Amino acid sequence: MPLPWSGGACLGAGAGFGAAETARGILLHFVQLDGEGRVAGYRIVAPTEWNFHPEGAFVRGMAGVAARSADAARQAAALMAHALDPCVAYRIEVIDA
Repeated sequence: MPLPWSGGACLGAGAGFGAAETARGILLHFVQLDGEGRVAGYRIVAPTEWNFHPEGAFVRGMAGVAARSADAARQAAALMAHALDPCVAYRIEVIDA
């Protein structure tokens, strides 16, 4: 079932999460408050973490891509990286098998 554009839920007393589909993918926020209403814990899972995970969109998108040269492989990888997240810094290393 697809996620709604945005949503969230209470996870119990003083804890909750929010999710939003963004142009780059799903953005998650989790917050937990201490007993006095102050933030005790806060975590974010950004689309970059999903997209560039070892089993994420970048690796899946590049798997099996045929390239005529190391330069063509570099260009394909750069295009994929920019398409997924134009703001992420990256380094491409081509290793011949």
